Amino acid sequence: MKLGLQPWAEFETARTQSDLRPLPTLTPFGQVLTDTVTVLANVCAKQRKQREQAARDARERAEALRREREAAEQVRLVQEAARASELQRQRESVEQQRLDDQRAEQERLDRKQTLLAQAQADGIKLGGWIVVNPDDADNDPIRLKLAVRINASRKLVFVDRLGLNRREFIEDQLVEGIVSGKIRVLGSSAEFDDTLSRVVGRIRVGRN
Repeated sequence: MKLGLQPWAEFETARTQSDLRPLPTLTPFGQVLTDTVTVLANVCAKQRKQREQAARDARERAEALRREREAAEQVRLVQEAARASELQRQRESVEQQRLDDQRAEQERLDRKQTLLAQAQADGIKLGGWIVVNPDDADNDPIRLKLAVRINASRKLVFVDRLGLNRREFIEDQLVEGIVSGKIRVLGSSAEFDDTLSRVVGRIRVGRN
């Protein structure tokens, strides 16, 4: 250590002019350590809060993104359901139109067949022949000839070749039978009688 000597008057003058200043109060090491630890603790707490805030912000962003994705998925599902519903409605409309057209065509054909059957029934004259198919497939078809037509009751009476009363039909029943194929009109009496005569003649010739 170097020591210097100075007269009092000079010392007072230097102190008065602030050329000499007393040393500041020494800070104890414990205080320095405490202050340092406090500063570091504050920095650590601040950084922890920043990290926690950053984590919260990240979670909020992730949650917002998840909600956006869910909302977009919900919108997509709703749009797909709407498209599927529209396609189903269009298919049902097309199918309904097809059924309506088919029903209309069937009704047209039924009307046509009914008109044709009505014309055939109206065209049967006395002596005209029909063939009635039996309900039992084991039985043979029955040939009947129109013997009586009663216009008042619209009844037609048919007999077999022996002239026996076999069947009576209301005109509508006869038409329904023709439409269903259960009854078949053979033609005029003269045409059928000529055909029957030719068949019988061939049979006789064959037997001779």
